[in-house]
Amino acid sequence: MKNLILGILISIPFVLFAQEPKEFDFVSNLEDGFGTVRLGDNWGFIDTSGEVLFELRNDLVMNKNPKNNRIGVAGIEYPQLKEERAIISKKKDGVNYYGFINAEGKTVIEPEFLNVSNFSNGKALALKLEEERLGENQLLGKNVLSYKYDVVLIDKDGEVLKYLEGPFPVAVSKQKLREAPEINAKWLGENLLCVKGPNKKWRIHKF
Repeated sequence: MKNLILGILISIPFVLFAQEPKEFDFVSNLEDGFGTVRLGDNWGFIDTSGEVLFELRNDLVMNKNPKNNRIGVAGIEYPQLKEERAIISKKKDGVNYYGFINAEGKTVIEPEFLNVSNFSNGKALALKLEEERLGENQLLGKNVLSYKYDVVLIDKDGEVLKYLEGPFPVAVSKQKLREAPEINAKWLGENLLCVKGPNKKWRIHKF
């Protein structure tokens, strides 16, 4: 009987006991306990044991030619999991909106901002869109809408901690908003930030 069991165990393929090494097109260095991986057009993250955290996906934010001097999505070369938050994008009527997922791949902040930064010390910068109904176009039978955005500071749940600057007028259409509006801000320290307002002047904010 023992010889029979031993023979069965030997006949089971070795792959059940040792996984094949995973192959990717891109692997970043580990940072804050996480690394970024890419296979084709899909991205995801690994932990310190090399395990993929969730199924690779194509809505994580990256740029082939990042603008490194920019705060926000234009400056992101590849997706990063910062403070267990990673930026995702979702297109609505031709316009990109941004939000965040957590380390489990669950959406924790819905894509509703025109631009966002990565999280640092529990806070991120975001451009919060506001819509105002001006009336109705009788000829077309459609509402006439006006849009503006404010620069805000959000927490890891997406709640606004502070309105910093604004409002800034914006045309929300795929023809006129092909790129995310810039976040004109500079971190001067952990709790010190300056933001350019509608009057083109820089204002310093302390937290």
